Amino acid sequence: MAISSPGLGSNLDVNSIVSQLMALEKRPLTEIATREASYQAKLSALGSLQGAVSAVQTAAASLVPASGSTALERFSVFRTTVADNSAASASASATAVSGSYTLEVTQLAQAHRIVSATGSASPFSGVGNTLPGGGTLTISLDSLNGVSPNRTTSVSIASGATPENVRDAINGAAAGVSAVVINGVAGKQLVLTSDTAGSNQLITLSGIIGLAYDPNAAPQPATDPFSEAQAAQGASLRINGIDVHSETNSVTTAIEGVTLTLLKGPEAPAAALTTTLAISRDTSSLNSGVSALVKAFNDFQATASSLGSYDATSRKAAALTGDSTLRTVQNSLRAALGNVPSELSGAALQRLSDVGVSVQKDGRLSVDSTKLSAAISDNLPAVAALVAAYGRAIRSAADGLVGTSGLIAARTEGINASIRGLGSQSAALSTRLDAIEARYRRQFTSLDTLISGMTKTSNFLAQQLANLPGAKNS
Repeated sequence: MAISSPGLGSNLDVNSIVSQLMALEKRPLTEIATREASYQAKLSALGSLQGAVSAVQTAAASLVPASGSTALERFSVFRTTVADNSAASASASATAVSGSYTLEVTQLAQAHRIVSATGSASPFSGVGNTLPGGGTLTISLDSLNGVSPNRTTSVSIASGATPENVRDAINGAAAGVSAVVINGVAGKQLVLTSDTAGSNQLITLSGIIGLAYDPNAAPQPATDPFSEAQAAQGASLRINGIDVHSETNSVTTAIEGVTLTLLKGPEAPAAALTTTLAISRDTSSLNSGVSALVKAFNDFQATASSLGSYDATSRKAAALTGDSTLRTVQNSLRAALGNVPSELSGAALQRLSDVGVSVQKDGRLSVDSTKLSAAISDNLPAVAALVAAYGRAIRSAADGLVGTSGLIAARTEGINASIRGLGSQSAALSTRLDAIEARYRRQFTSLDTLISGMTKTSNFLAQQLANLPGAKNS
């Protein structure tokens, strides 16, 4: 009787056997991959948590006054409204006071303009209507009979320069004066105009004999190379019936904290152009700042709750359920909101609830806009100080959580280190598994060869036994 073993011998399925054995050997590798996936999920969750805390940080920082500024200045924003915005514009700083004003513009400031003479007095009396001599031209801008020029510029002028050459040299020097050449019936004339309108913008020229002009000199003789085409003058107006004069069309000292820019003067026969100016306090930045902080904190609460949740029905935990980092972050921001900042000790308003910001049962914040508006109306300085103090405290807490050396960054780096460690374990295990698989294949190939040989021997013996005398009769 022949020896048989179904599926063995030359029919041995080595690949299937090795695959099944390796599936068992690879279980530790699968466990490593599962742990790495869990770590990756935590990294993603920490990224979401950091984003939510960063939003709170940004909202809180917007409530903190800049260095050197007070909380009241941070939120003391004034709006200005000019009834006739073609007559003037206005801006206000934190030192302004709410009020209404009547503006009567009686005279706009105008720029100083001088023009070169023609004929024998022309500075361009050289060959071909050029400048006989050159040198350094000094251009000064000042008020009439000023002791020292408020602006002086030196310009190099070549001998033999044409009016166009002088024009280009002056314009290239950024001297506060613009130059043009006009070719009129009497020939080419150089016209210089101060860039800014005002009584402190008188043009003085010196340094080159042919290009000299002094507005402070006695009446200019007919032989002077330049004459005045338009006098420099300041602006005049009345504010609530009080006369005001300004050297330029920018009026900065008439109303504290307010800058007026006059744009248009009266047209004959009117003696004045009348309009009104209204200055009002705008507290919208304070309201919107508080609302932005509340929204950012509530978004953080929603994110943190989701990341630390547990579904009892599916028995599935979120990525950071029970995580100490999540608890620390939540406690830190809650403490910043709940603890009275030391700078508010003894203040009339000490808690956010004093201005209508309260904590709900679910940990979210809500704003009573009516109470907030009333508090701002009753005591703006105290509300500004309170909001700025809590903004500073919350920003500081958030800095310790999301900064480069903060809690979340440290935890993130720890998880990344664990992932790198798992990667090294995985690589080492994969190398060992390759060796194990190679050994299995060698062993089962040898077994296949051995069984195949035994099968051949069995078959040979069976044939020999069958040929023995009497084998068929037995």
